[in-house]
Amino acid sequence: MKRLLILIFVSSIFTACYDDYRVDYSHTTVAFTTADGGSGDPDTMWRTVVKDEGLNLDFGVYLAGVIENNEERYVSYDIDPSLLMGTDYELLPSDYYDLSNPEEFVIPSGNIIGSVNIALDSTRFLNDPMATERHYALPFRLTETNADSILSTQSTKVLVLSYMNRFHGYYDQDVTYTTYDLEGNELNSGAIENVINGTTLSNDLFRTDGMIFRGSDYMMNVDPTDQDNVLLEYYPNPNADNAPQNVAVTDEGVALSTSYVSAWENINAIKDDYTPSSSTDKGDGAYGNWPNDDVWNWVEYDYGDNVYNFTLSQIYWWTDNGGILIPYDAYMEYWDMDTEAWVRVENEVGVNANMFNDTELAVTTNRLRMHFVATASQGILEWRTWGTPVPSAEEQSAVSGITMLDGEENSYDPESSTFTLNYRIDYEFNDFYTIVNSNLVWRNRIRDGVNEWRR
Repeated sequence: MKRLLILIFVSSIFTACYDDYRVDYSHTTVAFTTADGGSGDPDTMWRTVVKDEGLNLDFGVYLAGVIENNEERYVSYDIDPSLLMGTDYELLPSDYYDLSNPEEFVIPSGNIIGSVNIALDSTRFLNDPMATERHYALPFRLTETNADSILSTQSTKVLVLSYMNRFHGYYDQDVTYTTYDLEGNELNSGAIENVINGTTLSNDLFRTDGMIFRGSDYMMNVDPTDQDNVLLEYYPNPNADNAPQNVAVTDEGVALSTSYVSAWENINAIKDDYTPSSSTDKGDGAYGNWPNDDVWNWVEYDYGDNVYNFTLSQIYWWTDNGGILIPYDAYMEYWDMDTEAWVRVENEVGVNANMFNDTELAVTTNRLRMHFVATASQGILEWRTWGTPVPSAEEQSAVSGITMLDGEENSYDPESSTFTLNYRIDYEFNDFYTIVNSNLVWRNRIRDGVNEWRR
């Protein structure tokens, strides 16, 4: 009983203390919230509406300083384009929207929040291609209030408005595929479950970041305007860089080996992408094999499971004008993956000082070897090998287009938010194609920093 009385006493003390702090301040202020909707800037709020789920939203201010608001407050505001200076935003055209109150926010008695409704025009706003981007903004500035003050640090807010269509978001994909040669013989088949992202292009059109596989090389546009006849179109990535790369640098898994390297030298220096100014410019290191006078040696790149179409080799020889000299002869080999044997490259390897010696290649392999000999020991400053990756499967080849399959269903079921898609993928410079059967089920979307799951 004594313990119970102590607890009641202590509880009454804390309750009394809490009540002492629940008092109104002598000064009230109004302000915009610091919420940013994912922009990362407390002075800027991102807001996104969803087509077919309402093209209007409320935006407003809050009152601070009182626990309960017992009188109506107003806060006048201006749309101030100067707030957009130095930003990437453009003023939302006046005929794109209507404000429920174009002059002030009203905070009713009994509330601490006052807002205006912004109704976006379903024709002008939705038909502007820039409206799907975070491009248009309404810059608000608070100017006057019958509260005691406007909080100066939160008196402006740039409201950035955009829209997405209802198909925007992440989809669970369940896909089967079969690849055939042009004679109809099956080459490969498989099934994949993955997640594909769809982003808004316009009113209903959206773009996926994948077909069978995800990635910038496998995007397609989906037009479900007619739910019983969904249209598909391959979208070639305009930013795709299909140019050969120096894979000695870009392939992080490449292994280097050699017939011999001096313990104090660094064989990995030949792939550090350093550009020497001369053959004596050792930079951060070099390959050297002293003492190996007038002896053939070699250096090899092994790319493991990665296979490349190689088009060019560039080698920069090192000399210290003493024990390390420029080779008087050199040649290259590539590993024939079918015969499992080394094959000599027909084109000659240059042995010039103070420059990259270019050797044109036309080989497909995962291993390259450089042989060289000099009257003294030999050295290399840099060895660049240029190529493009060879897909590990037919379905990862460069896509040329997709076509709908006659008589096959391509539809959208709004009840289950599911796309049923059947199409053919054709590939560039290849004599095979893939038939795809896919179900895409809408899962979730990220809107203004909020994760919204399946509706």
